[in-house]
Amino acid sequence: MKKSFTLFTIMIICSLSVSAQVVRVGLLGIGAGGSDNGARLALHLADVSYAPKPKFDAGVYLGMGVGGSGDETSASVEGGVRYGVQGKYYFLTNKFKPFAGLQVGLNSGVSASVDNTGNTSNEEAGTKFQVTPQLGFRVGPLNIWASYQSGFMVNGGLVFGFGKFK
Repeated sequence: MKKSFTLFTIMIICSLSVSAQVVRVGLLGIGAGGSDNGARLALHLADVSYAPKPKFDAGVYLGMGVGGSGDETSASVEGGVRYGVQGKYYFLTNKFKPFAGLQVGLNSGVSASVDNTGNTSNEEAGTKFQVTPQLGFRVGPLNIWASYQSGFMVNGGLVFGFGKFK
């Protein structure tokens, strides 16, 4: 099943790339964010976008994240999977491409809190709707962006394009 899905995906990407549009594929990026008493780490697993014009692309994304916070009396940890749709508008189409983007999707995860006596409380699991604005730039395959996901994060990853604009 995995091989069939991979082959199907490659065929779609190739068929789209021979026309006058571009397919962009992002693989393995990371992000980090923090606050006074906490930190978050994001792993961007896949990002597939279709660009009908040089200044715009739209697609889907998949990622994971973990975070934690604490003080003298308690600590909490959370983790989850993020997936959904996204769009980016590129202000320039030179080698340096600044952009504004928006992701809309679901964040499925778990969280738990532990007090200083070792008692666990506030264990939660569920899925929530999330909107994530982005500002960043692309230079070649390198993507760097800041986003807001329950706090600011700085992210980076590689994005490869297939196809050409006429």
